[in-house]
Amino acid sequence: MDAGRVQLIERVQSATDEALASEIARSPKDELCAELFRRYSKKVYLWCFRYTHDVEEAIELSQEIFIKVFRNIGSFSGFSRFSTWVYQVTRNHCLGELSNRRSQWWKRLHSLEDGTGAEALELEFYTQVDALKDLERILEAAQSCMETDELEAFVLHYREGLTVSEITKVLGCENATGARTLIQKARRKFSRLVQEKGFGNA
Repeated sequence: MDAGRVQLIERVQSATDEALASEIARSPKDELCAELFRRYSKKVYLWCFRYTHDVEEAIELSQEIFIKVFRNIGSFSGFSRFSTWVYQVTRNHCLGELSNRRSQWWKRLHSLEDGTGAEALELEFYTQVDALKDLERILEAAQSCMETDELEAFVLHYREGLTVSEITKVLGCENATGARTLIQKARRKFSRLVQEKGFGNA
């Protein structure tokens, strides 16, 4: 390897994230992009996994996010840390995907005929949860009365829109009955908490 190449690699590796971003915005060279990807690939994947709890989805979202990062890197103002900006891009993208999934799940519920029995009750409860303005505060309070797996199942089902079969896979339940039981227990505790604490009241 020639001396010039060595100096370039050393300069790239020693540059700050912000300096790399600025340079890429001016001239997106492969060496610069590769270095920034090396620094953030694991972080972005882990951030995505926190939202999806699914390896394949986290990998797919990571790829989409890096396309966004490099495509919009010129919009990085430099007033904040570059890592903060990347996290915001990641968070917004993940929340957008979760919102799309939730919307699809909501449409599936609405498509049920007339809704009688358990299906109607499920739709009614989902509507109540969706209408609560202080849901995040309620979920924080719920940590004191729900088991960890119950709270996770509740959030995945009612906030993020995962189906019972998807939750079974994400939480590692033996079968769908196990996941459904967690959701039912969490739903009862959630309803009791809202009623006792008066959450969502005007």
